[in-house]
Amino acid sequence: MRQLCTLVFFLLTANAVSGQSLQFRFEGDSLTIPLIRDSLRGISGLEIVPTTGEWHLVSDRGWHFIFTNIRTIHDLNDSSRLTVAQKTPFWFEGIRFDVKTGTYFWADEHEYVTAIQYGKTIRDSASQVLLKMPLPGPNKGLEGLAITSSGALWIVPEAGWEGETRMHQDTITFFRYANPLAPDPVVERFSYPINRCPFAQGEERLGGISEILALDDKRILVLERCYDANQKRVTANLYLATPNETNHILRKELAFDFNSQFPGTICNLEAMAWMDEQKQMLVLIADDNFRRNKTLRNQVIVLRRR
Repeated sequence: MRQLCTLVFFLLTANAVSGQSLQFRFEGDSLTIPLIRDSLRGISGLEIVPTTGEWHLVSDRGWHFIFTNIRTIHDLNDSSRLTVAQKTPFWFEGIRFDVKTGTYFWADEHEYVTAIQYGKTIRDSASQVLLKMPLPGPNKGLEGLAITSSGALWIVPEAGWEGETRMHQDTITFFRYANPLAPDPVVERFSYPINRCPFAQGEERLGGISEILALDDKRILVLERCYDANQKRVTANLYLATPNETNHILRKELAFDFNSQFPGTICNLEAMAWMDEQKQMLVLIADDNFRRNKTLRNQVIVLRRR
């Protein structure tokens, strides 16, 4: 009987842990990165490599920046910590590094074509193409990448694949590659309930996912964002998405509401990464779209897990 009770307790505990929700709070730390270089604009991707401490910032006009020796986000104000600023042929929308294989993955979006590429360096002339396709909608290409602890790669377009970028389409598809470096990688598809933006105008009404990030081997964080041109404001929410391996549906829970929990104006949030190996602090960076106004600047925000 004691063994049975122990087993039941273990199963209940394991289920409770796996079903735990995730919440963040504003760390009380945010800033706008000064233009320590004219080219430090249009930041659309961020990756922090724990083994080297390097902060990789990438721009949607081809620039790749590396900051080193960053202890707080305020160190980004120090131009001496910017050790690399190099132009590449890629128009980045996201970047991730797989520690296990030493491989960088990035999303590349030009006017009509979007792709996922990978290589041992971001400037690798021998980089490989995992996926390439026409844009599903205007300015709505492949946007989010996440690499789990097992090396699986999640990818998602900003507003859905071809045929999914419609206002009445309330679910879009996430791709998961269990082994993206395999000669013929197998993709799994998961359905995700996306929030559209009926209050916005034009293509902005579709809303969009601006970034995703792995929490553990299964769960991912999803950053959804909308822009209301009439009120000139950004709305953004961070969700925890958990896959159901049976029906291939992603269940999402709100983890942070930027418009009610952040005590300031939210900018055009585009990039996020874990600041520490324990995954307790989350850094987000906004894309200034090469302009500067209320919602367009190089905003940096830190959130902490509760």
